[in-house]
Amino acid sequence: MEESYSSLRQLDHHDNSPIRVYLNQEPDDYPAHWHRAYEIIMPVSGPYNLMVDNDHYEVLPQEIIVIPSGVVHEIFAPESGQRYIFLIDQSVIYGMDGMTSVQHLFYPCVHLRLDGDQEMLQNASADLWRAIREREKGEALRNAAMVAWVSLFLIRLGRWLMQRGEGNQKDHRHDMSEVLLDVYAYIAEHCAEKLTLEGMAAYSGYSKYHFARLFREYAGMSFYEFYMRQRIRLCRHLLSEMDMPVTEVAFRSGFGSIATFNRVFKQYEEVTPTQYRRMKQTRRRNEGAGTQSEQ
Repeated sequence: MEESYSSLRQLDHHDNSPIRVYLNQEPDDYPAHWHRAYEIIMPVSGPYNLMVDNDHYEVLPQEIIVIPSGVVHEIFAPESGQRYIFLIDQSVIYGMDGMTSVQHLFYPCVHLRLDGDQEMLQNASADLWRAIREREKGEALRNAAMVAWVSLFLIRLGRWLMQRGEGNQKDHRHDMSEVLLDVYAYIAEHCAEKLTLEGMAAYSGYSKYHFARLFREYAGMSFYEFYMRQRIRLCRHLLSEMDMPVTEVAFRSGFGSIATFNRVFKQYEEVTPTQYRRMKQTRRRNEGAGTQSEQ
């Protein structure tokens, strides 16, 4: 068990692709863990049993389960069977305009079932199989093609979740959803500023305690957790795309000290800001070398 579990963790941290695909067929259980990446599991043969956020899910062949970043889950594998596991870098998620404002709908997970929306499941499966075929072909622009197909899958799923929510909720819940979507967008845009639960409750028009309860119910996490995730997202962007000292990244992201920045960043990313930047630089060099060898 430990060998395959470690290999999946290595894939999460060190593979150079923004989307990693692993054909898993080991009869091994995975202990409670979480990823920085989004995880998609698509069984090909044999069921797959998971505990996600203390709830049990049995994922059958042809079904799909999506587990967002930071959600603790445990996996119980059958003695035989195969399943594809996708790990999707958050740069893919945040590279899509509007995804930040709807990603709360993915928490704690999304299970596309055979006895559910057949059209949605069929289209979603087709998107993922196209991404798998791109990976297996290994042609030029493979990563870009995989990102395109998986992005289409996530957009399709996000729209479906929004439509399903609007169809199943009463009018007052829909109104609350609209208010909270505006709050999510505001936090994402102003994450480098000092935001407080009290201030955002006032912005939403709800009392502090009512806002805190609604926020957790809809987002699947606390206000502070969502706020910090948006700030870490900004840090990743500045470390990856901007040539500035780590100290400046810390202050531009709203951290009052480099020590606090290092501690919080490592808490979420499991590496220091400097290590994260080096990993990104190594990834770019490897991708550049791969492109040149293909030409």
